[in-house]
Amino acid sequence: MNKKENIKNISILFVDYDKNILSSFLKTNTFRGISKFTAESNKDAMNILSEENIDVIITEMEMPDIEGIEFLKILKGEHPNVNVIIMTGYGFVEDAVKAIKYGASDYIAKPFKTNELLLKVKNICKKTKRGKTSKNSIKKTHHNSFPIIIAKTNGMKDVLKEVEIVASTDKSVLITGETGVGKDIIARLIHRKSKRKNQPFVRINCAELDEEFIERELFGHEKIAFTGTVLRKKGKIELADNGTIFLDDVENIPVNLQRKLLIALVDKKIIHLEGTESIDTDVRVIAATNKNYFNSREKNGFRSELFHQLNTEVIAIPPLRERKGDIIPLAKHFLREFSHNGNTIKLTKKIKDMLLSCKWPGNVRELRSTIERIEIYSGNGDFNAKKIFSKCDLTEEVEATFMIESPSLTHEDVVKSLILKVLRKANWNIQQTASVLNLNRNILKEKIEKYKLNTFEERDTENLSPQRSQRKH
Repeated sequence: MNKKENIKNISILFVDYDKNILSSFLKTNTFRGISKFTAESNKDAMNILSEENIDVIITEMEMPDIEGIEFLKILKGEHPNVNVIIMTGYGFVEDAVKAIKYGASDYIAKPFKTNELLLKVKNICKKTKRGKTSKNSIKKTHHNSFPIIIAKTNGMKDVLKEVEIVASTDKSVLITGETGVGKDIIARLIHRKSKRKNQPFVRINCAELDEEFIERELFGHEKIAFTGTVLRKKGKIELADNGTIFLDDVENIPVNLQRKLLIALVDKKIIHLEGTESIDTDVRVIAATNKNYFNSREKNGFRSELFHQLNTEVIAIPPLRERKGDIIPLAKHFLREFSHNGNTIKLTKKIKDMLLSCKWPGNVRELRSTIERIEIYSGNGDFNAKKIFSKCDLTEEVEATFMIESPSLTHEDVVKSLILKVLRKANWNIQQTASVLNLNRNILKEKIEKYKLNTFEERDTENLSPQRSQRKH
């Protein structure tokens, strides 16, 4: 490293639960001239970030309060310009690679030498060409970092109106909707607009952990070390104190834990696993679940008391196929997001029609992935429809049509082929065909005339077996 390089105008925040390591970091001469801060937890680190201009955070992959990936998600939402170096043990390189995927700038395997760490810090600062970032710059980026919510349709406009109403209260909220509609974004928006906006927003995905780990993650746990001291790890509820806890896929909470969660929410107290003392908590609960999960009268075994506690206010997010007016604006937004050097790709009418033809079972998340593929495959500023839409989840008939080896296939060809395919499957029954295609009968008849599809009916009739011909006549 060039000795002339000056990184004395940067600040480092070192996070570790071991006080001795933090003390050594502060005393080392390796980082001489650099502003140094320390924190014993990731939650403390977030508090320091709100007060200080930090350039680089060095933190453990596994912290007692907020684990590395979850911390990265929170950090990048709140302070996207801050660089992160993840410390991890040998044999856990996969975890480090995952951390980089979620926004970490680099990782370092423990044990390491301070000179090795300093080199990584210098490289990061050289790449980003950053000195200290002003507080105004941080605030501006913070504002722009929150995902834009596209709401051109009445369905999504109604959702945003409901968000404004529930955000002003402190009641529990249940967000329903299919996978990928953006339940997590709406949950964060409610938090951002609430009186708790300056307090933690802690998310736990109840579908990702087994029963034992969900209990530990929610309530925390304690154990006695060989020295006789008690090691405590806070749970998500405790970490969200005075803020919001978001229980994603809440239907996956095991039945035997539901009563314990209910008591914690009602009494505002928790007890760590293996602990004896009750801990006061004050959290706002936002839960999310698949749209159809709570439709049955029995609620699929979910405790009714907890269900009623969670669904004081309900926000139902419509699937993308029911808000087609948002598809093109969303696609344009994602194109701008993925475009390099400001060269935004233009959406042609053909591609717009194809986007509107998709069922989007993965909803906004799937649309975003499709647009990312469009950006990748469009080398010359145009789209290769076969590469993109062979992966798009269309109806069986439309998907088969797109796979036709014809480079000049138009949208009109697609519609014509689809209608003809369904007509033939329905034995030319207009009512049944209209029902399958979700079209009005009169509109279907107009399209049959427009595309002269009745000539195919005559051809099909001529090819009928004698027995079928007799029935038709």
